[in-house]
Amino acid sequence: MPAGRIRTMCPMNCHPTYCGMLVEVGADGRAHRIDGDPDNPDSHGFLCVRGRAAVEIPHNERRLRVPLRRAGARGSGAWREIGWPAALDEIAGQIRATRPDRVGVWFGHGAYVTTIARPLIMRFGHLGGFQVWNPAIVCWALGAYGLALTGVLEANTKEDLAAHS
Repeated sequence: MPAGRIRTMCPMNCHPTYCGMLVEVGADGRAHRIDGDPDNPDSHGFLCVRGRAAVEIPHNERRLRVPLRRAGARGSGAWREIGWPAALDEIAGQIRATRPDRVGVWFGHGAYVTTIARPLIMRFGHLGGFQVWNPAIVCWALGAYGLALTGVLEANTKEDLAAHS
């Protein structure tokens, strides 16, 4: 990746705003700094602490890059590396052994609102033949309708939360 400034979007998938970012890339090809993009028509340069900290994710020494399997008693902190095929086979085997009687997927508000996560979680649940629960309860839509009647579609803005937290 060439050195310079790259205009992109925050990878945190927050709702309702996908904030603009300006990423400073060094000669080594790594991101060295992230700022909010003042030209983004939605976020207007705002970038929360999670977005600003995204620069630390790719090269963090503590970042997990391989699946780990518990190697001792729960809580012992003992883990061993296993390969991706072995990890996926183990997870699939455990799901097969218990479905459909004991397996369900529940995803809360944070995952529900992302346009990418929602259909993937639903497909995963249907693929396994088990129940999927989500926060789309009866009052959810009515609450949004009530807010719209008052002329407000978001109860709090990012800026409001940042200024008063």
